[in-house]
Amino acid sequence: MDNNDKTDILTAINTFAASVDERFNNVDKRFDAADKRFDKIEGDIKEIRGDIQEIRGDVQNIRGTMVTKDYLDEKMADQRGDLVVLMRKEDNKVKRLIDVLIQRGVITTEDKKSIVEMEPFPELRG
Repeated sequence: MDNNDKTDILTAINTFAASVDERFNNVDKRFDAADKRFDKIEGDIKEIRGDIQEIRGDVQNIRGTMVTKDYLDEKMADQRGDLVVLMRKEDNKVKRLIDVLIQRGVITTEDKKSIVEMEPFPELRG
């Protein structure tokens, strides 16, 4: 083997090594790009986890201050009862007024009958 052959072989090996180095460099660049994408994804996941924790806190707060259907039903029934009591008092005032108007001759007993038969608390007399 002469010097030319050795030089050709060394040149070929160097060319091959340079090619392999270039490929490894390209692979390294691709891994670096993939690492950057993973880092971004990890950051996004951390941000999403923070948002989820905040939402959980908001939900707990809503649950703590939210009223139940049973509570609302009970309060509405109480309110309805209070309104009925007030309307009964007003109804008694109207009946008393009717009696005064009859005594003074302003209305007739027929007028009284038609008035007390009206809603919300009609008197039905036979």
